[in-house]
Amino acid sequence: MGWPDNTSDFHRFYPASLLETGWDILFFWVARMVLLGIKLTGQMPFKEVYCHAMIRDAHGRKMSKSLGNVIDPIDVIQGQTLENLHAKLREGNLDEKEIIKATAGQKKDFPKGIPQCGTDALRFALCAYSGGGRDINLEILRVEGYRKFCNKIFNATKFAMLKLDESFPTGKESLVEKWILHKLNIAAAEINTQLEERNFMNATTSAYNFWLYELCDVYIEAMKPMTDESAPVETRKSAQQTLYTCLDYGLRLLHPFMPFVTEELWQRLPRRPNDSTPSIMVSAFPIHNNAFVFEAADKSFDLVFSCLKTGRSLAASYNLQTEIQFFLHIQNDEEAALLESQLPTIVALTKGCKSAKVVRELNEIPAGCGGAVVIPSVAVHTLVRGLVDLDVEIARCDKKLDLARMNLQKVVKVESQPDYAETVPENVRLANEEKRKILEAEIATLEMSKGMFTKLK
Repeated sequence: MGWPDNTSDFHRFYPASLLETGWDILFFWVARMVLLGIKLTGQMPFKEVYCHAMIRDAHGRKMSKSLGNVIDPIDVIQGQTLENLHAKLREGNLDEKEIIKATAGQKKDFPKGIPQCGTDALRFALCAYSGGGRDINLEILRVEGYRKFCNKIFNATKFAMLKLDESFPTGKESLVEKWILHKLNIAAAEINTQLEERNFMNATTSAYNFWLYELCDVYIEAMKPMTDESAPVETRKSAQQTLYTCLDYGLRLLHPFMPFVTEELWQRLPRRPNDSTPSIMVSAFPIHNNAFVFEAADKSFDLVFSCLKTGRSLAASYNLQTEIQFFLHIQNDEEAALLESQLPTIVALTKGCKSAKVVRELNEIPAGCGGAVVIPSVAVHTLVRGLVDLDVEIARCDKKLDLARMNLQKVVKVESQPDYAETVPENVRLANEEKRKILEAEIATLEMSKGMFTKLK
């Protein structure tokens, strides 16, 4: 940089902003850099020191050639057979006894060799492991899991691009669109905060959860009927616009951890008008956007998603895989209107679901249904007539009723204490009240299901 002369490079690059190093050389090397920098320039050579953890094997042992547990990053990226791992042991100067011991260690840890994981998966794994401790127990299977995550991103983006066209009009967002934009906004805010705090583990978790559990598992599935040719043009265009925004911002959020796959996919995305950004590396990193704040939609869709999860669990408990029919018994007008509008989403997100219907009266539920409570005013029922053993189901209802009644008695006993209102905090009282209402609704639903099954005998 031209030192001791005050060159432009020296002025521009010294002092640096951050030094990344290991704990083991903090006093051996980093302290000397600080002393020398201050002595020769009068300035600290860097403002911040980030110490990464030491990478150990999956068992927490320090990597050692004699143990055969040294993991070459290139082998993780490109993959390596067990035979080649054995051959590498003979490239050094290990004693024959150590080679035999190391070979046995490799057979135990890598019986099928090291699978090809790629650079992005390894980089993401190392960031995900950095939880503040001084050691990382590197598990290859976890790195391989992140390779599958890369494949999921690639396939999801490739599929989603089939749903895009050349135009990007602004449409009127549906409930699920507002929900996914709100979740995207939350992820962007969390990742920015976590990167500033050097909390890479939580940052990768936020990015992972958004892509896998919110974008891929929910929105991309829910938007399929919204982008069919039969859907209204305004609905289809709005869904496309939201999808593009999620892909664009989602890839940018992932880019610091997975630079290669995100650049590849981002280059394939069409560009919005007046956007000439040449690379994802120089694109603006997403931040919190007030235009994407939809707290009411988030709360509303949480109810829809709770109904969806309850319905899935109910169908799974009866081993239903096809021709699933849901009947949502709703007691509240507002909730009924909400869930009525989201029935296509519930059907789209439930594998094997034939139909879903909102009912307001108990007599509208067909005979032979099993049910489960979502919240005190909402219950999901599914038709199982002719598909189950009635005696078994009656016995199962009795068992669940006994448990629910016992839990209800416990809550009522707590609420019946003389000084309950004065000594128990308000938030605990509200939680107990909600629990009691849910248990009461659960008991009523189970009694109805048991009655239906009894009449069918």
